[in-house]
Amino acid sequence: MGPRVKFTKEQIVDVAFEIAKEEGMDGITMRKIAEKLGSSVAPIYVNFKDIHELIEAVVNRIMEMSQQLLAEESTGNPFYDMGMASFKFAQEYSVLFRDLVLKDGNYLKNYDEDMLPMLVEEMKKDPELEGFSEEELKTILFKVRTFQLGLSVMTANGLLPKDLSIKDLMEILGSAAEDIVLSTRIKKNQ
Repeated sequence: MGPRVKFTKEQIVDVAFEIAKEEGMDGITMRKIAEKLGSSVAPIYVNFKDIHELIEAVVNRIMEMSQQLLAEESTGNPFYDMGMASFKFAQEYSVLFRDLVLKDGNYLKNYDEDMLPMLVEEMKKDPELEGFSEEELKTILFKVRTFQLGLSVMTANGLLPKDLSIKDLMEILGSAAEDIVLSTRIKKNQ
């Protein structure tokens, strides 16, 4: 009997992520991972009790990447940062983006709980958003996210005009965000 091959959780998640990036989340199987690792499935089960636990680890990796993309922007404009991170993710990881956003699944069930409070806190630092209550900020964020998500879906699905750059998308998103903030401010002052 040959020596047992050991793999770290990180190595297994790396392979599962690569599969998901190419084939989507449904493409992740223990057998495919084992095949790519050149192993049996046994070392995978040493690290993960089942496929659901492994997929959860992949989703956590994706959320960490999403947070990293958001942190890399860090311009002080939360809508710009959110939009740029989303557009980059949708462009670079279109299969994953479509899986996470368009399929009926629970992959993003914790996203709002984890990310929205952080985004609202960033909004509170923006001088353009002074004077709004937390509830108003959440409503503004929801409206901007809805618009931004639509643009991201179009990006991931190749539905935008070919000559439209990320810079163009950011200008469109920025204009829509300004309109949303302005209309909210006008309604608040009436």
